[in-house]
Amino acid sequence: MHNQIDIPYKLKLLNSNSEVANELISFIEEQEFRNIAFITSKTPNHLLTNSLEVAIFDHVDKLKTFQVVSPSISFVNQLPLAEFDVVVGIGGGKVIDTAKYAGFVNEIPCISIPTAISNDGICSPIAVLKERENKYKSLGAEIPIALLVPMHLIEKSSEDGILSGIGDIISNLSAIEDWELSKKETDEYVDDYAVMISKTAALTVLLEIKNAFLLKKTRESFLKDNLKIIVESLALSGIAMEIAGTSRPASGGEHLISHSIDELFGAVKPHGIQVAFGSLITAFIRAELGMVSYSAFEEMKAAFSYIGLPVTLSQLGISKQKLIEAIIHAPNSRPGKYTILNKIKLDEKNIDDLLTKMFAYTASAKV
Repeated sequence: MHNQIDIPYKLKLLNSNSEVANELISFIEEQEFRNIAFITSKTPNHLLTNSLEVAIFDHVDKLKTFQVVSPSISFVNQLPLAEFDVVVGIGGGKVIDTAKYAGFVNEIPCISIPTAISNDGICSPIAVLKERENKYKSLGAEIPIALLVPMHLIEKSSEDGILSGIGDIISNLSAIEDWELSKKETDEYVDDYAVMISKTAALTVLLEIKNAFLLKKTRESFLKDNLKIIVESLALSGIAMEIAGTSRPASGGEHLISHSIDELFGAVKPHGIQVAFGSLITAFIRAELGMVSYSAFEEMKAAFSYIGLPVTLSQLGISKQKLIEAIIHAPNSRPGKYTILNKIKLDEKNIDDLLTKMFAYTASAKV
């Protein structure tokens, strides 16, 4: 248990490169940062980093931009950051994770400027980086001290990226169930405040999906109208992890299934899309064990179908056999994390039967 909680000083949703630049300049001047390291990658470089370099140049003593070659632990360990006061991550999830971890190892703060919102890493105290081929490690890092979100770039980012962010958020509901189950079964400590924030973030997005469905909005207009809520919910999810001092409020059995797919076969879809699919599986397992009603599974499935998250094997892009292997291997991807997967028999026949039943399950699906 710990009471020292760091929450970003700033969360700003901005609408142009010059707004991002002005906000960044005022923040670094306010904090008296003089030596700035940018961490970015190719596309964000053209979209935003170049114009930030030009804008910020006269306001600092030293500015250097590092391009992420590989979002790995060894890359971070080789970054020469000893002379910098602050690291600024500009890019997608892997770039932000690299920047957060680089700040953490060099004991300097990190500012997050995400150009995509594919997961809650934009504002979390955790970095997932490559340790070796297909093997990623979740590492402790500092939560960013500021989150500056270029909404004009998020709007233009890939639809898959936005769906991935939604999937990552909604999967919090599965993670919370697992955390509370672990409390019951292993006496693991659960932080009620972190649970409340994580759940609120997930339910806010789910409610918007239900409303859009009832109003017969197209999924395109749903995505466009709710970007702000999605970004804010992802930020809340990160803060819930900071409060808990663990990834528990946002990562349970559904994440283990996704990590397992990555380890065994390489990612088939962006992280948040895989964990959303994992949360369908965990919801069905809970219904099968009589822990929740099947309507919880049906509701989630209907919501996913409506916004375009995969609900079938072909939509996810994986064979049934591979998914069976991934579920069986899942607990090994993060040993020691107690989840709903600990409550079922992880053998081929049992998982095969479970999936057959799940994919055949069609009740009166209502959002």
